[in-house]
Amino acid sequence: MRFFEFRKPEGTSRGIPAIVLLMLLSTSALALAQSQSPELQTTTIRLGRLWLGMAANGGKMNFDPRGGFFPNDYGIAADRSQYAQAFTGSGIYLTATHWFNPLTDSIENVAVYSTVTDSMPIGRVIQTLTNYLRYKYPTIQIGGASGNISLFGTYNPDYPGFANHTYDEAAEVVDSTILGVTIDRKVYAWSQNYNNDYVITDLVFTNVGGDTLDSLYINMQETGANMYYSNGNNPQGTFDPTMVWQHYYGGRPGDTMRVFYEYSADNPKLPGDDMGAPQVSQNGRLLMPNMNYYAILHASREPYTDSTQDIDDPLEPKVTYMGVATAIPFNQASDLYGNKNFYAIRGAFSNVYPMTGETTGAYHGFNNDELGTADYTANPAGQYEGISYRSCSFGPYTFYPGQKLHIVYASGFAGIGYRMGQEIGQEWLDGTLKDPPNASQIPGWNARTGLLPSNFAFPAGATDEDMIKDRWISLGIDSVMLSAWRAKWNYEHDYSIPQAPPPPQTVTIAPTAGAIQIQWSDPAAEQMPDFAGYRIMRRVSNFDTVFYQPIYNSDSTDLGVTHLFNDSIAYYGAQVYYYVQAKARIPYNDPAADPTTRGKIIYSGRAMYPNFYFARPTNFAQDDLSKIRIVPNPYNIKDPLLYSASRGLGATDGRAIVFYNLPAVCTIKIYTENGDLVQTINHPTPGTSGGSETWTMLTSSQQVIYSGVYIAVFQTPDGRVSYQKFLVVR
Repeated sequence: MRFFEFRKPEGTSRGIPAIVLLMLLSTSALALAQSQSPELQTTTIRLGRLWLGMAANGGKMNFDPRGGFFPNDYGIAADRSQYAQAFTGSGIYLTATHWFNPLTDSIENVAVYSTVTDSMPIGRVIQTLTNYLRYKYPTIQIGGASGNISLFGTYNPDYPGFANHTYDEAAEVVDSTILGVTIDRKVYAWSQNYNNDYVITDLVFTNVGGDTLDSLYINMQETGANMYYSNGNNPQGTFDPTMVWQHYYGGRPGDTMRVFYEYSADNPKLPGDDMGAPQVSQNGRLLMPNMNYYAILHASREPYTDSTQDIDDPLEPKVTYMGVATAIPFNQASDLYGNKNFYAIRGAFSNVYPMTGETTGAYHGFNNDELGTADYTANPAGQYEGISYRSCSFGPYTFYPGQKLHIVYASGFAGIGYRMGQEIGQEWLDGTLKDPPNASQIPGWNARTGLLPSNFAFPAGATDEDMIKDRWISLGIDSVMLSAWRAKWNYEHDYSIPQAPPPPQTVTIAPTAGAIQIQWSDPAAEQMPDFAGYRIMRRVSNFDTVFYQPIYNSDSTDLGVTHLFNDSIAYYGAQVYYYVQAKARIPYNDPAADPTTRGKIIYSGRAMYPNFYFARPTNFAQDDLSKIRIVPNPYNIKDPLLYSASRGLGATDGRAIVFYNLPAVCTIKIYTENGDLVQTINHPTPGTSGGSETWTMLTSSQQVIYSGVYIAVFQTPDGRVSYQKFLVVR
């Protein structure tokens, strides 16, 4: 197991009804019953970097976060929940052999059922779905507009679980299955920045029926192919999330954790190497430098009746496999059970196509990034157009009535991050990218493949720069392992890691003369014993290629009923976004904090501050010609700030230069360096006021100006004159 915190320098299911009366209802009566049913309740987890839907019945739902606050700077992966996957405990399959089905009065050779079946399409919920939040969104006012949105759960700081644990969100529901097993699903999420990239799902299975279940397997699967990603939408990028390498760490002797992850693969149908989805038209930035994973934190060695008997089995899951479910090779006539799902679930597929060096007694299938081919689909269950799942099975167990089983896992989204992905992509495009400094000192580093498998195959057309890019992306594996380790630490310390401070209670942002004024209040944060002050983050533009920068940082002495900060920003007319965070310092000797975070600063949750409204700086007229400014100077068409700023000023084509600190009335004449008059602007022009004027960089004959040096001459009615040069680079 590696922990290297690196920073770049500056299936098919059968269904049997549980309630026979449902089958007697008419279609309209059934629809009415469903509309009032707790089985159809849903909720969402939106606290950290992984946003998830949670259906009460453990099945599918439709989750689309894009219509509201979906912060594109934050690196969020949101599962659409349109497939029943293990995120939040959905899509769990249970099996049993030689099971007597009382509803059909027959013995099933093998039973494979989820919580939702064809005959019972809404499942059965025996404890209603709840979702409690420790904190609520701030009340935000921006230039008179309200930035408030509805919470995604119930604000309830008095929820008993919050008193003894530090998670900031807790969702729970109890489902019943046709096999007579209930599933108690609890989902926990944290907002503090060192533990906000995963969500923990805690499952307790109880045999409440009267039958002993033989060959009980508990099966689950995940994939990132059905996700929305907050980064890569503005400007729009292109990548295919179904093209992935998948790898299970935990199946070989000496493996210290159980982590199943996937990362971007090259498109084998195209020449060259596009791993990480570099966007050539966007300065090479990587749209997918991160990785999806799930990590097993606990799995019962055997069924129990007393929780003190529940012992983790580090060999579970005994079965892992990957691939497109419909592409798994299967001969029904020659299989003992004649069931394709059970064939894979019990490890028969993995036994035929095993992981090299796997632990004796387990059935771990191949890792497709270890097959020695550059084509991620070149495996027995591969398919270019199909969605490849990371699947695992726990068992087999003999499950007696009254017994329980306990499985806990973290689903996460981690990697090198979008900011580093942008830097790497730019250098890759420029041909200047080098390997990480001191790469040879990184544990497990391979000079050819980085942290990828030693036999990892690059595409035939991959250049040296391509392979360096891929080695940088491979550092995300270490981030995944660190994230998974922190989740395990969290579980093993009874969810008592340091708690994030609450977000501000109120925030008011208002443009004033020469500045934007930010006022906030957060008395609850200041009452924390480890309170460490505040941080204000700012971004100019709504592009996801532009990242927030800190403009204010204070310490524990920053106390008060209200706080005020004036931001003297120069991008007049631009779209400016802010968020305010409270800070806390983790004590250096805190035994509940993992050793990698002790003494560090944690912040109130970024996703708890929905700043989807922007402020726009204003400029007032003044009479000193020496204070006139031209922004931007130099003008560079590739500057990502310009598009947002120019659109905010009415230039829909992305071209705009702003003259500000102007007198109330003046004339602006723009000349080439050779003295040719380009344009004359009489300020104020119709529709403008104050001390600024926007030029769309068109000549008097409506032609776009060329690159070069230009001279602006400012003249007032009383004859005063000022000259300034500016540079245009197109």
